[in-house]
Amino acid sequence: MRLRKRDRSVKWIKAVEMDKYRITNESMEYNGYILWRIECLKTRRKGGWIQSELNLSQAGESWVGDNAKVYGEAAILDNAVVRGNAEVFGAARITADAQVYGNAVVSDFALVTACAQVYGEASIEDSAQISGNATVSGKAMVSAYAKVYENASIEGSAQIYDNVEVYGHATIKDRAYLFKEAHVKGHSVVSSNDRISENVYNWEDINAVTSLKITLVNGEKSTQLYANGRHQIALKITMEARDRKNQPITISPKEMFEKMELIDDENNFISNGLLYTDEAGIYVYPKVENSGYHKEGTTSSVIVYCSIDAPVKAFKVCVRCKIKQWSNQHGMEKVKRVEYSTSKEYNQGGLAPDFVTINVLPKRRFTQSNIRVQTRTEHDVNGIYNSKLTKYYVQFNPDDGLLLYQTNCISKKWFHYKQTGIYKRCSISTDGTFTRDDHSIFTTKFEFTSSKFRKVLAKNHEIEGVCFWVYQLWEGLIWSYYEWGGEMYFSMYDQYGNEACVTAVAGEEEQLHFYVRLEELNHE
Repeated sequence: MRLRKRDRSVKWIKAVEMDKYRITNESMEYNGYILWRIECLKTRRKGGWIQSELNLSQAGESWVGDNAKVYGEAAILDNAVVRGNAEVFGAARITADAQVYGNAVVSDFALVTACAQVYGEASIEDSAQISGNATVSGKAMVSAYAKVYENASIEGSAQIYDNVEVYGHATIKDRAYLFKEAHVKGHSVVSSNDRISENVYNWEDINAVTSLKITLVNGEKSTQLYANGRHQIALKITMEARDRKNQPITISPKEMFEKMELIDDENNFISNGLLYTDEAGIYVYPKVENSGYHKEGTTSSVIVYCSIDAPVKAFKVCVRCKIKQWSNQHGMEKVKRVEYSTSKEYNQGGLAPDFVTINVLPKRRFTQSNIRVQTRTEHDVNGIYNSKLTKYYVQFNPDDGLLLYQTNCISKKWFHYKQTGIYKRCSISTDGTFTRDDHSIFTTKFEFTSSKFRKVLAKNHEIEGVCFWVYQLWEGLIWSYYEWGGEMYFSMYDQYGNEACVTAVAGEEEQLHFYVRLEELNHE
C-alpha cells in the first residue's frame, strides 16, 4: 500500500500548544516524505523524525529518539519508544511499553505492544502482532497475520508468516521458516533450516507414549567409544506419542533432549562418567548428518552425542522419560505421573526393552609406525640461485585406517636456524591448515640481518598433513658459524579425538625428523 505523500510546498507548523514535544524547523526528505525533527519541551533534548503530530502522542512517555523515523499513518502511543535507526510507517502501531530500536522496521498494519521488543535488523510487516514480553531480533521477519507473544523469541534470519503463532518460551532462530497454521509453544526450539507448517507440540501435550526406542544413527545396536573425552558416538532416540484426544503428535528434538534420560538396563542412572549432549563436537565418528527438525510420519526423534573420559567395562544404554497422564473418572479429571523406559526393570509403560551396547576402548597410544611423512622439493626457489626448499607433510598412516581431523601446531614459527660459512638454513612451520588445498600459497622472509633477507613464496598444502618448510641457501658471502633451536612440538588428532604428540627435530644431515612422543611426556 503506497502512503500519501506530504505536500512539500507547505512547511507544517503546529498551531496549538504542545504538552510533551514540539516539531522544530529542522526537516529532511525521506522516501518521498517530509520529516521533521522533534524536541522535548522539558529537557530541550532533540529527538528523532516524524511526519506530523499524528505519529507521536503528546500523552504518556512515548518517544521517538536518535535517528528513528516515523511517518505515514503510523503512531507511537502510551509509553512506547522508537529509537536508533528504526523506522515505523504505514498504519503501524507501537503501544504500551513496547520498544523498537536498532535498524528494525515496522510497517503496514503491524502492531507491537505490551513489553515487546523489536531490534537489530528485524522486520515486522503486514498485520503481524508482537506482544507480551516477546522479542524479535537479528534479521528475523514476521509478516502476514503471524502472532508472537508471551515470552517467545524470533532470532537470526528466521521468518514466520501466514497464520503462525509463536508463544510461551518458544524460540525460532537461525534460518527456520514457519508458515501456514503452525503453532509453536512451551520451550520448543525451531532452528537450523527447519521448515515447519504444522503445529509443534511440547512435552505437556503428551498423554501417552506408544513407542520408545534407542539405536545408533546407522541402525546398529553396538559400538565402540574411545575413553579420551573427545570422541563422540551418536545415538538416535525415537518416540511415538499421543495427546489427550488419542491423536498422534510429534515433539521437537530440543524438547525430547530436555526430557529424556539415558539409563542402564536396570533403570538406574549411568554413573560411569558417560556424558551426553545434543551438540555435536568435532570428533563424532562414525559421522552423522543431522539436518535439524524432521517429521518422520508420527515419529519424533532426537540425536544424542555421548563421550567418556575413563576406561570402563562394556555397558548397555537405555532411555526413559516421564509424562503427566490425564484421565476422566466419573466426570472428574485426574492426573498421574507415568514413567516409560526401555530397560528391563520398572517399565510401567509396558514398552519393549531396548538398548545399545557400548564397548569402551582406552585412548590410543600412537607409535612411530602410525605416522607417515611425505616431502616435496624445489630448487632455485623464486629465481634465487643456489636455494632449495623442502616441504614436509606429516600425516597419519592411512594403512591404519586413521584420518587427520585436527592439529595443534604453532603456525609460522621458526624453530631452527643454522649458518656455516656460505651455507644458511632455516626450519619453519607454515600456516595451520592441514587439508589439501591446491590454491594455498605461503610466504616468509629468510633474514640474514635486519637489512638483508630473501623472500620465499611457494605453494603450500599440495598434500594433506601438518606442513613444515626447510629453506637452504648457499650465498657467496662468508659467515661465521651460528645455530639456535632445533626442535618443535605439535599434536595430531585422529577421527576419534586420540592425540598423537610429535616432535619435529632438525637433524645433522640437513633433514627434519619426526618422532612420536610417549604419553607420559605429552604434557611436560
